[in-house]
Amino acid sequence: MHVKKLIRWPKLTALALFISLIMGINFVPNVLAQSVSPTANCNVSKTSCSITFSYSGDYYAWSFPADTRSATFSISGAQGGRSGGNGSKTGGTFRTIPTGALYIYVGGQGSSGNNAAGGFNGGGAAGQGHNDEGSGGGATDIRTSTLLTDRIAVAGGGGGTGGWVGGAGAGAGGTNGLAGASGQGAGGSGGTPTAGGSGGSSNGAATTPGSAGSLGQGGAGGSANTPGTQVAGGGGGGGGYYGGGGGGADTDPAGTDGGGGGAGSSYVNATKFQSVSYSVANQVGDGQATITYLLGPTVTSFTAPSSPSNAVSPVFNITFGQSITGLTADDFTISGTATNCYVSLLTGSGASYAATVAGCSDGTIALTLKADSVTGNAIGPVRAVNTTPITLDRTLPELNTLTKQPSSNDTIIYKAVFTESVSGLAGDSTDWLVKGDGCSISSLTGSALEYTITLTGCLDGHLAGLVLNSLSVIDTAGNIGPSLNNQTGVTKIDTSPPVIHVTDVTAPGLGSVPTFVFDSEEPVTGMNSSKFVASGTATGCTMNYTVLRSGLGWQISFTGCSLGTIHVTLSANSVSDSSNNLGPTTAVASSVVTLLADEVVNQTVVGPTGNQGAAIKVIKEPKDKSQSGSARNKDDVVSQKPEVIEKPDTVKVIEPKENVTKNATNILTEQPLVLVLVGLALLLSVISLTSNRKVQTKRH
Repeated sequence: MHVKKLIRWPKLTALALFISLIMGINFVPNVLAQSVSPTANCNVSKTSCSITFSYSGDYYAWSFPADTRSATFSISGAQGGRSGGNGSKTGGTFRTIPTGALYIYVGGQGSSGNNAAGGFNGGGAAGQGHNDEGSGGGATDIRTSTLLTDRIAVAGGGGGTGGWVGGAGAGAGGTNGLAGASGQGAGGSGGTPTAGGSGGSSNGAATTPGSAGSLGQGGAGGSANTPGTQVAGGGGGGGGYYGGGGGGADTDPAGTDGGGGGAGSSYVNATKFQSVSYSVANQVGDGQATITYLLGPTVTSFTAPSSPSNAVSPVFNITFGQSITGLTADDFTISGTATNCYVSLLTGSGASYAATVAGCSDGTIALTLKADSVTGNAIGPVRAVNTTPITLDRTLPELNTLTKQPSSNDTIIYKAVFTESVSGLAGDSTDWLVKGDGCSISSLTGSALEYTITLTGCLDGHLAGLVLNSLSVIDTAGNIGPSLNNQTGVTKIDTSPPVIHVTDVTAPGLGSVPTFVFDSEEPVTGMNSSKFVASGTATGCTMNYTVLRSGLGWQISFTGCSLGTIHVTLSANSVSDSSNNLGPTTAVASSVVTLLADEVVNQTVVGPTGNQGAAIKVIKEPKDKSQSGSARNKDDVVSQKPEVIEKPDTVKVIEPKENVTKNATNILTEQPLVLVLVGLALLLSVISLTSNRKVQTKRH
């Protein structure tokens, strides 16, 4: 028989339980967000590091550094509640370093009280009765995902102590958990590699036994159906690979009361780890996980010359995170478009080295350090390490073209195009030789491949040109060129406007068409009929535009004009020459042509029909055709008799070809019939003169 404290604040306990149920509060921890991984603790040389994960109420996701060469782990389960059994400790060495994330769950210590929740990660809940029953401690494990089935290492948690003066919770051990101590209620069994521990039986009426453990979960302690000061519940089973069973309850006021919970089992996946160890009842309080890893030699920098480079033998520098040995020229490989490259020299010691590459053609090049090529704290690096590719360029920049661009007057524009991007070009006498009297470089613009050079001030009629001197530019790799001077062709400076002359080529004589020819002293463009303006008193004129010589000669003629004056003017600045000079500077006007009526011109007189007479055609010409429009002499007559065509009804009079004068009186005396006919013809001529005119020209 043992003495028990009778005052356990049962009313307050019941009230607290009631309020928690009403408010929706339970004793199972809420699921928290993923925990933030702690910072690793490394030695000064960064060759060895360890990272410790403490209880957080949720899991950690963590990955090994890239250059990890070996690693060990040590995990401990949590202690059971009410000073229950300690958690186990499990350790081992990774066979290979995982490349993906590891998920680490750290067990929480059990608590105490009626139906107290088990510790995080599988601790079994306490039974109810005396309100001091301990729950099981949670397991600590390492997983490859968040799934329970992906655990690769587990350290079991301890069992919780039974209520009142109950049996102690079991301390966790190896692959088989220990059983909890019995009070009057039996202790729960420990978990095994294949099954959870069985629950302990309860003592007395109105009780429930402890429940069995399961995969990853400890069993709940047995309970007295009615809590009170004279009853006790069992302790919860510890979490583990398989959880321990819960202890049994006791409702007998005498005896040793509730049984302790069994411990969870531990587990290590033999395909993932080696050198495995288990320690019994090691961890007090919450669980813990520690991973220790060794880093192989890491490459902290691997640098190449700036790109592009004109180095004949470029040097690549490599620095390791620790002192290494065993580095040789054969540990490097060379890639890129450059050919015939090889590592000609390797210098350095400790952690810093320099590799010189020779024999390369122009092109791209990169160096690669092979994996596991050196030895430091361990062999390394874990993976091959590359430099950034660079371009080797030892070719001088050359001038591709230097050509004259369209320009006008005394301004000459050249475009320089190089074989690659260059800089350093200036518009001065160092880089250029300017040819031509008065010429100078007024501007130089552009960049990279193309530049524009402008010459001004060149004298009219002189020749001009430009020479790019050698070694005047530099490319991005530092090569200076071009290798030779480069010269343009010469250009004749033309600032004079085109000159155009006009000539009146109207034919002399009656009925001539007013015609004018315009001639240019040099080829021009832009001429068309709209550039000419007709003026004068004559009306009804049609202007006819004809190109006589392309760019050099044009003819303007007028038809359909009434009597009066007519002339034509070419507008100023109507055309341009090959240098874009506009001309003529002033309008060019032709002479004025006057259109006059003739007295009788090519008129046909129709006489009476039948025996009344004959039709006579009289052809009259001016006495002097060069004096267009002058009056004929009345004494000018035909020098011989007209030819008479023998025909009954008509007589055709044609003036002879020879111009021999004869007195009109003699003709009339000798030919009476002719006199009559001539009189009749003159009468008809006067009648039709106004309707049948022929004009003749007079130049001013």
